[in-house]
Amino acid sequence: MPNYVIMAAMRGRFLSERGNTYDNFQMLGYSDGPDPTSAVSAFFDQPQYPIDWGDVEYLWAERLADDPSTGHLGDYERVYVETLRKRWEDGGQI
Repeated sequence: MPNYVIMAAMRGRFLSERGNTYDNFQMLGYSDGPDPTSAVSAFFDQPQYPIDWGDVEYLWAERLADDPSTGHLGDYERVYVETLRKRWEDGGQI
């Protein structure tokens, strides 16, 4: 079982049927890793379906566990797509 759910802040706003606009956050999938940043990196390296990364502002991972310390709802460290792309160019880690 994966130990993190991967979330993303999407560029643009969500427009409801009633005409209200909201920040647009999406659950992208699941990933494994020893920590949230590693889980995000693993997901970015091998997404489960095609993603236009230009639509994503930043990602974060929330640990899947029955634990009161989980569920920070985005308060975790943000991992920006530009940082992940730069890592590929530099051949290193984020």
